Formats: sequence, structure tokens, C-alpha cells
Amino acid sequence: MDEKVITDSLTGVKYTKIWALAGKKAVAEMGGFNISANGKFLLNENLVIPVKDGDPFNLVDMDAWRGNFSPDCKKAAFYSDNAIWIVPVSQETGRPTGPSKKLLDMKFTWQGPVEWSPDSEKIVFGSRFEENQGDIWTMSVKDGTLTQLTDDPILEGRPIWSPDGKTITFSKGAELWAVSSEGGKPQKIIDIGRPASWSPDSKWIVFTTPGIKFHLFNLADKRMIDINPPDGVGRFFSWSADGKKMLFYRSSYDYSCLLKVVSTSGGPSFELGRELKLWPYEHYWTPDSKMIITTGGHPIEIQYRYDLDFWMIPISGGEGRSIDLDVSGVSKPQPRALSYNGKRLLLFENQGEVKEDLYVAPVSLKDARLTGPAVMVFKGRDKKPVGYGRRDEWTWSPDGKKLAVVHGGDIWITSADKGNPVRITNKSETETWPVWSPDGKKIAYIENLEGNKAEERKQVLYVIPITGGNAKKIADISSKEEFDWSPDGKELAVISDGKISVFPISGGKSREIIDLDKFQISERFNLSWLPDGKHFAIFGMKDKRDTSNRIYLISEKGDEVTELAADDNGWKDWLYPSPDGKWISYDSEGTIKVRSESSLWEVDFEEFIKKEKE
Repeated sequence: MDEKVITDSLTGVKYTKIWALAGKKAVAEMGGFNISANGKFLLNENLVIPVKDGDPFNLVDMDAWRGNFSPDCKKAAFYSDNAIWIVPVSQETGRPTGPSKKLLDMKFTWQGPVEWSPDSEKIVFGSRFEENQGDIWTMSVKDGTLTQLTDDPILEGRPIWSPDGKTITFSKGAELWAVSSEGGKPQKIIDIGRPASWSPDSKWIVFTTPGIKFHLFNLADKRMIDINPPDGVGRFFSWSADGKKMLFYRSSYDYSCLLKVVSTSGGPSFELGRELKLWPYEHYWTPDSKMIITTGGHPIEIQYRYDLDFWMIPISGGEGRSIDLDVSGVSKPQPRALSYNGKRLLLFENQGEVKEDLYVAPVSLKDARLTGPAVMVFKGRDKKPVGYGRRDEWTWSPDGKKLAVVHGGDIWITSADKGNPVRITNKSETETWPVWSPDGKKIAYIENLEGNKAEERKQVLYVIPITGGNAKKIADISSKEEFDWSPDGKELAVISDGKISVFPISGGKSREIIDLDKFQISERFNLSWLPDGKHFAIFGMKDKRDTSNRIYLISEKGDEVTELAADDNGWKDWLYPSPDGKWISYDSEGTIKVRSESSLWEVDFEEFIKKEKE
């Protein structure tokens, strides 16, 4: 803790600690906060943290988030009550010097931070209001004039103004783009990247790539330099007031992704696999509900490095075991999914950026190893336009004899014994999320209908026999919502427009289970119909700006709503009910206090560039 200088052993660049924030001041986690241009304050959502003297205090006496000081340190912008606000502040104290003013009320949903023009006269933001989603706009702070800079159906966001005021960078899908601040045709700069900052001379762009890796990009000569500070320095954060130093922030919190389990009868959640490095997005229960199989390796980076292990972890506690993936027929096998009967393992091997080969091998969970050669079941699967994982790309049949696979936007069925995939959908639209019926005879899936405007984009739920043929439309559903089969396979439950409804497969009238808005449950996702047939489980939020979400157990009649894992304040994802219906596993992401102080470090920018050249 007393170390003031850390020298990079590879480059010789020296990083110097300039601040140490402890106690009440060591509350800013990495991301979601910024530093005032005069270097006197951090602004973490609504919390102002003086760097030197004084305790932290709220910027405004209202529910506010995404606060950002203007470059002249005389104003701060923030979100509150579904609108953008501005408040005048003191350059010396960081406290308000007048009342807050609402700038723009457009029914905002979740937003990235508002960014300022260098002269502090305008703001730039990515729109996520109901009428127009995902374009870049600027707004005059003085007279409220709005200017639209982009108009594209692909989501655009995270705009950042260059210090010379001429250019605005932004993310468009996975790409990094730029547009003149006066308007014009946007230009792509980098294939994969999100803008993070500009150098004060407007010659370099700092951007990030998956795995939270920071890089420098020179606009003149297209040179790219990785930013890899030594351990103990933290991550790139901002620039010094004089523009000569790069600043790095090491939070007193570390990110964690935990494997958690909670009983469906209630009680606190508990963590499994504490001794392991897990990335537990995908879970597979053993048929006896006594063990969970999940992925592990290198947290954060693992999904991009494809360096996976499969760990078997007993829910009663005890040491986890990794499955030995040594198998003939595949040079670099990576695990993907365990069959529901626990007898087969789906493996993949990358073939370039967008293609992969799929294999199936027999597995013994008792011996924690593969017990026979791998059989190729799908050659050259196209990972685009999907690629998120789990049910949107592949699922095992209930008996473990077949697989449903998304390839090139269509759904294919392939044998787990010998392959020979057969396409069962063939439309210009993209089909995703294939889910087998409990009897293994049908596939429910989502057809994505794209539109140029937010209100035109929708999804349609279909059911089709696994032999192909005519698909039956079940329901139009809201974008990004989910569905699940009833345990008896006769109905499908759907979340759409704030409601859970059930649709009979044979036809007939649907029935509404519950209006979630009446229970103040918003942002609903990951619907599961539990094995008892009498309950549903979902994730939901009480507030759209919550940093945590909740697990809700809902009775089949919709008259009872019970919160599970109320002790867990992490961000939860992916519900996995156990086969016996007694447990729900999930992953919980968040930050944990692991050191007593946060610290800010600086490095001379010219020295950094010079050493990197050498």
C-alpha cells in the first residue's frame, strides 16, 4: 500500500501514485464515474467525491445517475425522472450554485453518460427514447436546439466529443465510428471497439475491445498501441488537467462472477465453486439434481479467448472436478453443452472468425472424462447473425439423441450419433432460440422481424415439427422477451408487453397469468416454467436504474409473487431450474470490496509512446 511507483518490467515505463482514497471516498467502482477537468472531484453517478479535503456528498437532492461535469467545471449533466438535467456547480467546491433545470424529457430508458462539447455549450448523447432508438444527437444547453447526427437502424451509442470540437466518435454495433460534430457522413474507424476517451491534442483515440482491453489509435498514421499497465495500477481512466499524463484508476473493488443457487421454497442464496475461477453463464444440471456443470477458466476474458474448462460442482458442497476433454478426432476441443440425460457432451472447434465445427462425444460424469471418440455432427456452422450463447444457438433434445442448431439464421436438426443436419426453417428472416418440446417432437423458436424504427421491430413465436413442414404462429411478442414450454408440452408461456400469458399449442384462446406492471416489476426476462407446472420464475427489476435485479417466483394463477435470493444484490443472469424443481441456479455478477483504498496513478504520455516504439 505504501508503494508510490510501479515500473513496467517489459517497457520500463514508470507509473506514479498521485492519490489514495480511503474510507468514505473509496466507493467509486471502475466505470460509471468521471473526473472534473480541474482534477478536484470524482463524480460517481450522483455522488461527488472530493479528491483532497472533505467527505463525499450528493450532487443533487433527487434520484440521479450518470452525472458528468462540464469541461469548464461550471455545470454538471445527469439523468433523472426519464430526462436529461443540468445543474450549475462551483469550480472550487463541486456543489450546486443554483437549481437544477430539465433539458430534455423524452422518456429515456437506460442511458450511457451524457458527454460535453469542449466549450461546455452543448451535450451529445445516444438516443434511447421511445420514438427513436440508437442514434446520435447533440443539444444546445443554452436554447435546447436538437441536432440529429446519425440515422441508422443499427444501435449507436457511447458518443464522445474530441477536444478540438471537430469530431464525435461513437459505437455502432461492435464497431467504432466517427462523424463531424457539424453533421455529415459517418465513417468507420475500427472494426471492433468502443470509444473511451480522446487525447487532449485530439490526435489519439482510446478505445476498448471485448475483455475490457484498452488501446490507443493514432488518427494520422493508423498506429495502434495496447495499453497494458502493470498489476497494481488499475485501468485507464482519463487524462491529467495539463493533458500530459494518462491517468489510471485502481478501485478498492474487484469484479466477480459467481455461481449461485437458491431454493424454490425460499431462504438465502449460496455460492458454489468459490475456489475456482468460473465464468458461470451456462449451467447444466445432472439428472439427479445433485450437481451443476458450468464453464470456468479466466473470468471476463474467457468468452473471447475460448479457453474453457467444464467443472462439475456438487450443490451439497465439496470440491469441484473438471471434465477431462482429451478426445480423439478433435485437435482443440472446447466444451459447449451437456445433454439433459448427462451422457453426451457437445464440443466445438473454431474454424476462423465466423465458422465452427460441432462434435458430440460420450461422457462419464462419474469418472469426469470423455469415454469415446468425438463425432462431427455439424461442419462449418455459421455463428452469425447470432452468437450470444445457450438457447439462441443450440439445444439438446430431451432424450439426448438430437440437437437443434442455428446456422446462417435458420434452424437445423442434426443427429448426435452421426450428424447429417437437416434444415427445418428456410426464410429470409432470422430464426433463433430453438427450444424443444418436452416430448421431443416440436421446436419452438423466435423469428426476428427487423424494421427501420423501434416500433416496427418485433419478434414472432412459432412452433414447428422437428421433421419440418409448416410452422404455426403462436404469438407476436415484444423484443428481447422470452418464452418457455409447459412441463406437459401442451402450452407455451410468453412474456410480452409487461404480462405473462399462456398460449395453447393446439389452438384456442390464450390466458393471461399476471400483469407484472401491477406488481411494479419491470425489465422482465429469462422466463422459466418450473417442473412442478405450478410456478414460473423470472428476473425482474423494481427500478430500471437498479444495479441489481431480482428473482421472482410466480404462481400459475398469478395471485402470488415471491422474491427469491433477496440477500443477493448482484446482477443476476440466466435462470436454470433443477430437474426436480427444488433449486434454481444462476450467475451473479458484481463487485466485492477487496482492499482498503482506491488509488489514482499517472504515467507520462510521451514517455509511454516512446517506450512502446522501442
